[in-house]
Amino acid sequence: MKIKDRAKPKTPPVEPGVYMAVCVGVIDLGEQYSEKFKNYSNKVKFVWALPGETIEIEGKVEERQLSRDFAIATKSTSHLRTFLGSWNGKNYTDEEYMELDLFEQLGKPCQLNVVLNETGEYANVDSIMPIPRGFPAPSSVTPFFKWDMDAWNDELLATLPEWTQEQIKKSSQYQKEHAPETTVEVKTETAAGGECPI
Repeated sequence: MKIKDRAKPKTPPVEPGVYMAVCVGVIDLGEQYSEKFKNYSNKVKFVWALPGETIEIEGKVEERQLSRDFAIATKSTSHLRTFLGSWNGKNYTDEEYMELDLFEQLGKPCQLNVVLNETGEYANVDSIMPIPRGFPAPSSVTPFFKWDMDAWNDELLATLPEWTQEQIKKSSQYQKEHAPETTVEVKTETAAGGECPI
């Protein structure tokens, strides 16, 4: 058994630049723990397909995808609120923002500004813009997918990409839903004062 036959090759990142994209996934990640801030916060993941950009994975040609996670926060300066405002071309009032349904972003086109990390190994979504007026909206061949923590479904979870499943399984909701059910048997013996566990 050789290392090269078992090690998964790294997927080369998307080149930096501006891309037409379509949101193909909106994932409710639930409460996720942050090592940096030492607390839990509700998070959402957006996944975009880049029509025209493809990659071969295990012999199958697929559209390239990018994703970005956001903490769900209400402050006017939150990254999510700023990002959605730029994506939808709207400066939300507090009331409008609180009424937003994140799943309605599914299928919406956009332009993504993509940058590489410091080492050049990974492509990150830096910013987002609406499609320019008069330009045809891009379309994607990637099936849309979403996950709602409030409508738990193990069968649906199994259909999501593996990397998304792994992240969902780190949530406090998953840990609660799948807490081990074990029964501990306690042996007892009769003593002068009654039963006493040993």
